[in-house]
Amino acid sequence: MGNFFKKKTAYFLFLSFLLIKTASVFSNDKIYLDLANVKYQNKINYQKYQTSSQLLTKTNLDQEIRNWIENEIVLKGNHGDLIVQILEESVIDSFVEEHKSKFSFLNKDGIAYKISYKIKILAENKKNNAKGEVLSIVKGDKTFLGSFSISDRSKAIDELMKSMIIKIKNNLRNGMNTEFRDFITNKYN
Repeated sequence: MGNFFKKKTAYFLFLSFLLIKTASVFSNDKIYLDLANVKYQNKINYQKYQTSSQLLTKTNLDQEIRNWIENEIVLKGNHGDLIVQILEESVIDSFVEEHKSKFSFLNKDGIAYKISYKIKILAENKKNNAKGEVLSIVKGDKTFLGSFSISDRSKAIDELMKSMIIKIKNNLRNGMNTEFRDFITNKYN
């Protein structure tokens, strides 16, 4: 009798897990917009990497944003454009001479990085004379006191960049939900 209840409980838990997973797959967090095209128009020279040593970061802001747009935004309209612009991607360290005054708090053995991302998304439908704009600015910094290898610093900066990109995506999603009211549609239209 005890084995029967164990099997039944295990079977119930398995089915519950399966139902929860299936429900999460079908519950859509995607943003459905009544627009036809996506255009990427990054600002010229938007990348400003001013560092004294080459960081070995793997995070690519442009690719992360393109993947997010592709996976999270569904265009359902016949007219209008969604315009994605990276306005700034900067990484500056304390050894760059022109920025040295900003990092006066560091001792000789330390190094600090300032990172800034600025992204704008525009929704524009000239046929309906509708326009919306969302701007997300995220700044971060990382300080290393003592001597760290370039690979250690690169790994830490990479992690910071990834967390900053998550913030940007959340800011963009929240902004689109409020600022793009004229363009939001449901998945069944």
